[in-house]
Amino acid sequence: MGLHPLVHLLPYVRRYWRSYALGLGCLFAAMGLRLWIPTVLGGAIDELQGLARSLEGGAEDIDRAAFMGLVARAGLLIVAAALIGAVVRTGSRLTILGTCRRVVHDLREVLFAKLTNLAPSFYLRYTTGQLMSRSMNDIQYVQGLTGPVFMYIAETLILYIIGVSMMLGTDPVLTFWALLPFPFFIWRARVLARTIQEGSRAAQDALGVVSERVSESLGAQLVIKTLGLEPFDFGRFERHAREYRDLNLEVTKARTRLMPMMTALSGLTLGIALWLGPGRIAGGSLSTGEFVAFLFFLRYLAAPTATLGFVISSLQRGAAALGRIHEVQAAQETLVSPGADAPTPELSGALEIRGLTLVREGLASVAGAAQGRTDGGPADGTVRRTVLRDVSLKIEPGQTLGIVGHTGSGKTTLIQVMARLLEVEPGTLFYDGQDATTMDPAHLRAEIGWVPQEAFLFSATLRENLLLGKSDATEGEIAEAVGIAQLEKDMPQLPRGLETIVGERGVTLSGGQRQRAALARAVLARPRIMLLDDTLSAVDSATAEGILSGLEPIMAERTTVIVAHRLSTVAHADRIVVLDEGRIVESGTHDELVEQGGIYAELWRAQDEAPSEGQGRLGEVAR
Repeated sequence: MGLHPLVHLLPYVRRYWRSYALGLGCLFAAMGLRLWIPTVLGGAIDELQGLARSLEGGAEDIDRAAFMGLVARAGLLIVAAALIGAVVRTGSRLTILGTCRRVVHDLREVLFAKLTNLAPSFYLRYTTGQLMSRSMNDIQYVQGLTGPVFMYIAETLILYIIGVSMMLGTDPVLTFWALLPFPFFIWRARVLARTIQEGSRAAQDALGVVSERVSESLGAQLVIKTLGLEPFDFGRFERHAREYRDLNLEVTKARTRLMPMMTALSGLTLGIALWLGPGRIAGGSLSTGEFVAFLFFLRYLAAPTATLGFVISSLQRGAAALGRIHEVQAAQETLVSPGADAPTPELSGALEIRGLTLVREGLASVAGAAQGRTDGGPADGTVRRTVLRDVSLKIEPGQTLGIVGHTGSGKTTLIQVMARLLEVEPGTLFYDGQDATTMDPAHLRAEIGWVPQEAFLFSATLRENLLLGKSDATEGEIAEAVGIAQLEKDMPQLPRGLETIVGERGVTLSGGQRQRAALARAVLARPRIMLLDDTLSAVDSATAEGILSGLEPIMAERTTVIVAHRLSTVAHADRIVVLDEGRIVESGTHDELVEQGGIYAELWRAQDEAPSEGQGRLGEVAR
């Protein structure tokens, strides 16, 4: 049996235990003062009743000053207790509710840090919408759990401890009968609470799907409008939104059954007390003042009991949210970091892969369109794919390696392994002869410049995006990188040049401009190993030749790996490997591979005959 989700909250709450202890102390004092008021009132009633009996017994002279003093003293004590209780209660709320925001702040930071350190394989199993739902909505539920819910539960427990103790001290028999219905109602509340927790979990998962649909639709508006898919897109969203609505309605129904049940409980216990109380007074077991105080105690207990339904449902909703958050925090798909004592040598650029076989797991909907073969998988909507099979290769410092192959052959996965973005088995990946699994991933990535095919730019200025590669770069270095990436000719098209804000994901730039901006960013960093994943796929042949020409001096000093569909891009490489279904099936120089007449030669002839490809400088040199 797994741990209850609330256990995972203890490390965050423990950090602020003093604040919670102070808040609980204030709550205890506030509840004590609140329950002391009925005692003062009951005592005053009994004393006034005694004076009244003296008058009925024939006493002719009752001290009016004593009578007024009794009333004034009781009134002042009640007012003082109420005022002090209000101040202390306010202090408890400020302390607990303020602390809960600190707890959630820490939890949010830990969750985001975890998300930023998870390997790409994790994001094949969880959609962006699901992760956004956990990072936003679930965090809010946990905030309610560590603040209002915690406060109401503590307040209820304190009221029960003090109130029941006072009631037992007043009349144990009447207390037994008045509280007799409580066990049944609490048992029923637990049953409904379990239903609420399960329904809340399903509803929060459904909200993640809705969020994903909205994110996807907003990002694909051009495609939707071009293909006239508005009705289809709306219908798909409506279906998921309806499912989310129905699940929420089921939770709401459970909550609506819980609230009236708690209200009925408070009414039933009060009715029992009113039915039995007069008999207890007549029998001499209870005075009138004590009975009045007893009714106040019962009323104070009934108020939190009536809201117990809300507290329980909020507790279960928060526990479900915490469980979903913990799934992310417990994910193991992170690159193993050996620790502070891991070696951090300055790399020369030597890279070796020995017998690497890589199996990846992802969502079925993603895997169906992704590269690799399906080898079956669990019944939770994921599939396992063997993407790379017994891959071995060695690259010396300063060499250029080209990787080619048909779509889906594993090229991108292989270059992601080289970029230390995927976890591998020990003894399969080496940098300068050092096993990658014994080295700090952060240090390795600082020595590697990876330019993906789908370049990502932040919603900032073009200059700020470039400086992510090297924050202290000079204007001369920036200009050089822009020139190598062939971006200088695009500057007149940008309203403010390098100071132009490129928009979300670089939406204001073309695909080729985004690729070249990402390339300039990597060039600016001057890494020891340069990894280019089909980086020139969105630029024309002339621009590609200009970029390659500018890169030649940099590539001569660094280890470079180029994944390409346009073979003229890698024709100059020191060595080219051809992947097919995750295996290296051919290896050699351009001329050697053309002479072999295999897959590479077939691809070369197809591109050489294509009129749109053109005859580039590197292609001519290779021929």
